[in-house]
Amino acid sequence: MIDKILGLFQSGEKIPDLLKVLELDEWYSSLSEDEQQKLYEYSTAFGAGGEYNQLNKPVQSTSQTQQGYLKGVGEKALSDKDYEFAEQILLKALDADDSNPTDKHFVYNSLIKLYYKQREDREDAIENCIKYCKKDIDSINGFLDAWDGEPPRISAFKRLAIIYDKQENYREAIEICDKALKLGLSDGTKGGFEGRKERLQNKIAQ
Repeated sequence: MIDKILGLFQSGEKIPDLLKVLELDEWYSSLSEDEQQKLYEYSTAFGAGGEYNQLNKPVQSTSQTQQGYLKGVGEKALSDKDYEFAEQILLKALDADDSNPTDKHFVYNSLIKLYYKQREDREDAIENCIKYCKKDIDSINGFLDAWDGEPPRISAFKRLAIIYDKQENYREAIEICDKALKLGLSDGTKGGFEGRKERLQNKIAQ
C-alpha cells in the first residue's frame, strides 16, 4: 500500500481525476507530500464490490460534492484519531464552494466531536467545541428543512447544554434546552431536554 501511495504522489505531478472533477486540484497541489499521502489513505469508500479508494479510479463526472468528499475524508481521519489532519480537512470542507445545509451540519458534528475528544489535551478545545455547537444550532433550521422525515438527534444541543452545565452556566444551558424543545428534538435520554431543563432549574434554585 505504501509503495502504491509513494508511486502515485512522489512525482508531485499526477492529480487524481476525482479531485480535478471536484475542482480541488489547486488545493491538492498546495498540500505537502505527507498530506497528499494522508488524503489518499483516507479516501476509501464502499461500493458494490466492497472497499475501494476513490482516488484510484478514472472519473469524468460525479454526483459527489466537494463538501461531501472532504467530510468523508475528515471523518475517517477523526475515527483514526489523526486529529490535526481531520481538523485541516473538516475546516476546508466548511469553505467548500458547493456547501449545502445537510453536509455542513455533519461537518459541524465532526468538528464538535473532534474538539470535545481533545478537551483534556488542548487548551482551546472546549472554546472551539462551543463555537461549532453554536454555529450548528444557528443554522439548524436549514438542515431540518432539507431533512426528510422525523428530525434526527442533533448532538450540538446536548453537547452545549452539558458544557454549560459543567461550567455552571445554568441559564445558558436552559436556553439551549428551550431551543431544542421548540424544535421537538430529543437528546437520547429518558427525560429528554425537558428533564435536563428541570435539573438545571433545580441547580439554580439551590
